[in-house]
Amino acid sequence: MFVDPALSQTFNYFIAIEVNVSDISVVNQLRSLLNYVQFPYMISNTIEIDSANLTTVCSPNGTGYQCKCEDQLAWSYNTCLTYTSCGNDYNNYSCGCINGLPPDGESCGYIQPTIPPSPPSSATPTPTPSSPTTENSTEANSTIPPPTPSSATPTPSPTTTEISTETTTPPTTSSAVTPKFQVEMSFKILDTFTTDLLDPTSVKYIKFKDDIQNALTANYQYLPGFLSVIVTGFRAGSVITDFVVNTNNVSDAAIVAANTQIVKDLKIKDYIIDPNSFQALINGTEPFSITPSPVLSGNVMQMNCSPPDAMSVQSVTWKFNNSPLPNSGRYTIINQPPTLVVLNVKTDDSGVYSCVVTDNILTYTHQQVITIQPQPPIINLPLSQIYVRCGNQNIPMKCCVTYSTPGTLQINWLDNSGNQLPSSSDVMLSINERCITYTLPVTQQNCANKKFTCQVMNGKINMTAVAQLNFLAAGALLTCNDPLYGNGTDGSVAVVGCPQNFEGNLTATCINKQWQVADNCVLSVIKQIATESENLTALMVPGIATQLANAVQSNRQQIQDSPATVSAVVNILNKIAEVSKNVTEDVIQNVLETVNILVSPNTTKTWSTLNNNNENKNTSARLLGSMETISGSLAQDYISINKENLNLQKTLFSRNFSTDLNSSHILIPDTGSPNVTAITTIVFTTMNIVLPARNSTETANTTNNTNVINGIVMLVKSDTIVKNVSISFNKQNTSLGNPQCVFWNFTLFGEAGGWDSSGCTVLDDKNDSITCSCNHLTSFSILMSPFIPEAIRILLDFITYIGVSISLLSLVLCLIIEAFVWTVVTKNSTAYMRHVSIVNIAVSLLMADIWFMVGAGISDIGHSTPVGSCTAATFFTHFFYLALFFWMLISALLLLYRMVMVFSDMSKCAMMSIAFTVGYGAPLIIAVITIAVTAPQHGYFRQDSACWLNWAQTKALLAFVIPALTIVAINLLILIVVLVKILMRGVGENRQPEEKNALVVVARCVVILTPLFGLTWGFGIGTMVAPESVGFHVVFAVLNSFQGLFILIFGTLLDSRVRAAIVGRFSFVHTLSGRTRTSSGGASSSSRFSRFRRERRNAYNVSDVAASSQSGASESFINI
Repeated sequence: MFVDPALSQTFNYFIAIEVNVSDISVVNQLRSLLNYVQFPYMISNTIEIDSANLTTVCSPNGTGYQCKCEDQLAWSYNTCLTYTSCGNDYNNYSCGCINGLPPDGESCGYIQPTIPPSPPSSATPTPTPSSPTTENSTEANSTIPPPTPSSATPTPSPTTTEISTETTTPPTTSSAVTPKFQVEMSFKILDTFTTDLLDPTSVKYIKFKDDIQNALTANYQYLPGFLSVIVTGFRAGSVITDFVVNTNNVSDAAIVAANTQIVKDLKIKDYIIDPNSFQALINGTEPFSITPSPVLSGNVMQMNCSPPDAMSVQSVTWKFNNSPLPNSGRYTIINQPPTLVVLNVKTDDSGVYSCVVTDNILTYTHQQVITIQPQPPIINLPLSQIYVRCGNQNIPMKCCVTYSTPGTLQINWLDNSGNQLPSSSDVMLSINERCITYTLPVTQQNCANKKFTCQVMNGKINMTAVAQLNFLAAGALLTCNDPLYGNGTDGSVAVVGCPQNFEGNLTATCINKQWQVADNCVLSVIKQIATESENLTALMVPGIATQLANAVQSNRQQIQDSPATVSAVVNILNKIAEVSKNVTEDVIQNVLETVNILVSPNTTKTWSTLNNNNENKNTSARLLGSMETISGSLAQDYISINKENLNLQKTLFSRNFSTDLNSSHILIPDTGSPNVTAITTIVFTTMNIVLPARNSTETANTTNNTNVINGIVMLVKSDTIVKNVSISFNKQNTSLGNPQCVFWNFTLFGEAGGWDSSGCTVLDDKNDSITCSCNHLTSFSILMSPFIPEAIRILLDFITYIGVSISLLSLVLCLIIEAFVWTVVTKNSTAYMRHVSIVNIAVSLLMADIWFMVGAGISDIGHSTPVGSCTAATFFTHFFYLALFFWMLISALLLLYRMVMVFSDMSKCAMMSIAFTVGYGAPLIIAVITIAVTAPQHGYFRQDSACWLNWAQTKALLAFVIPALTIVAINLLILIVVLVKILMRGVGENRQPEEKNALVVVARCVVILTPLFGLTWGFGIGTMVAPESVGFHVVFAVLNSFQGLFILIFGTLLDSRVRAAIVGRFSFVHTLSGRTRTSSGGASSSSRFSRFRRERRNAYNVSDVAASSQSGASESFINI
């Protein structure tokens, strides 16, 4: 900066300094120096340096140069396109490195994107000119000129003699702050345009700019997310003012309000503004959200545009290299959110993509360079790990690479030290596959184990694969020998490459003199789709489903013979099922085409391999589960699709349903609801080769090989609960007997699934057909256990429902008794709080049991449960069971309070407030937090079993187990404290009879019920730790089901006061005489009264003294 005192002017200069060095340390020292110097730096009284920055460093790269930008600087997107980026680092219309040295002296700068689209008006705002103030340094004899402002000539800026940047420079933000949105705006001043407004040094230009700048700043500063506003210039057309608002948020309403006030403020200064002339163009800086990343040739690409949330999107236009894209063919355009989906992208689809979103006021635009990369090379080593005999021989080491242009690759074998080995052959096997071979000479003297590396390079590509060669000693006993896997001894592991067009490996282990082979080879095209589907979204489903169906049809035989590929296809179908919300007919057509090939009779051997493999034995269940999920998400009400091995039907019905389906008949007599019900059925005619015949009576390690699936498999999916289904099947083999009606239970065998006959019965078996009727029960033991042994499911069901019924009757009787004797047995605060606790314990358990019965009624073991009703049942069951335990805690705390705080007398109102806050408030908080955390993950309740807290996915069950068992532990500690107090203090001190009786009953309830409840839920933990234990499940079911009876006995009936009160209520004369006798003693008969109390310590007795005793200040525990 140069200040001329004579002219009272300040001149700003942008100076570029070119530095040519041969030592990189010089550049590093220059960086350190620039970080050390404080700016502005005064050179003289009239000259100072405002700032200095290192912008660009260029260095030789082979025959050319690479020019890299320093931090927070970038090349413009035009330069990136011209010279190509050094890597996949395009971002915000720019890149950080280019392959070349621009001859025109261009260098990195603070790039603001240039947006081609204009706002919907002829008055187009002018983009903000960049104003970099940097010095440049280059490395290794490279020349980097400075960023060039709009004019190469120094621009004087008139100012006052007191040089102040605040009066001469518009308010700006720090260069480190990047606004999320740049809103290019304009409005029209109804005035004659003169050339003075083109000259920034003219008086008129300065006056207009200062007045308008101040008005804009004064009003826009209140916009949400506002950073700065800058007037950028004036244009003809009356006087059009262009300005830029930098902000992190945009609100239509706020901008309109600010514009209205700006018109008023400028009118005061004699500027007449056309209020309807305001235009706004938002240059978005937030990059597209792109899936997948990186985008590879053949992928389905999804791009999401991010306009301000406040914009009400009216139209969305996508452009490729400035040409509008159609909403058809390979392209799908979604308005909300603004999304572009491109099917089967190619490298030719690389270029500049633009998104233009409009509403009533704003136009949002963003453009970005997208690079579609070719699929990476696939390296296949026929010999990855192999054993060979030591001896004179030549071993060919082959490395095969599959790539779109394999001729452009550099393929080499390297030894363990990284030295390149000579190739004995280099052959193109096909247009996309190339193999090189290194022949290893072996002698008796060089039989040490060796590693070799196949290296594949091409510009950005640098991939390797390692081959291990193990030599067997001359005298080793060879137990396995195979031309493919070589020689081996017991325990040897050989790894060889996959056949052509497959990825992975074949791993063979020498066991019992045979190579046991694990096939991990997946067809390359399926592996590509599987990788792409890892980040699958609902909008990508149609493209992925189409790609999958085409790939499976084109490679039918290879897929049917490959277990690993079939498993990979099932994984993709599961991904589709997970994200699909409204499945269109095109999608279900493609899905069924894929499944039709997977369940073909030609896959019998493949499915047998999968079902007998511990790692993949749930593949068949996952296939059926994905079909069940997808069938429940069909968008249309009526669909009929027939394939060779399956057919799908979807229809609507009211109350009852009956139809014939491919040698079967289904009947739903009555749904119990007048509403229209959607039902989807899929009939699999060959599913017997897919699903194993294991059933619930077997264990995980044993299978009854006599079982046979002797009919079709029918999947029935309804949007309402159906409890009575009748299905008739034709027998496939009429010579078989002893039929069982079963359903597939996804929860058996550790989620691998199996056939389950629970709730299914054979109605008819004649004329070569079987008619089945199915409904399902829920065992109460499931409340604490993720699994229930199938052998005792029916036994537990009977224990559960009989016990819960007795428990419900006991709790109702308990509440009736409490109401009957309430006024008699609550004469003091201790007794009152004791009975409040027992009533709330009974109410909590009663409501929990009722909600458990509701949950059991709406759940369907082995099938998906209805989300809404099951969520409600789970929530209230959880809440009331927690309340039961917290009221047990209140009882224990009451006992502790009366024993420890002997001289404290808390009011009844205070005790009630604390009791109800803890008793119901704490359970409510825990229950709400549990559902809030787990429900969004679809892990609140068990999806395929009872309506109770989930265990497998989210461990939500711990939200009940931990508080319950913690309270049990606390109550046991309180009992210890009470026992110590009893031993330390005398008994019977200053305690009124009713107070003593109440404390005794409280103590007895806590002493008996706490261990009982703790033991009960301790066995509940046992069912989680040892889910197959019959003993844990039976004991837990018995103890838990009869809790209501325990509360009635130990909380109510064993209370002598309660029994006496009941007798007194029914013996009014006896009660009356007792009252008269007690009252007649008066104050002068205390000795006789005490003797009477000692003689009748267990009789019903209400004295004036006892009734009037409400103080607990001198109470002590006494065991009467």
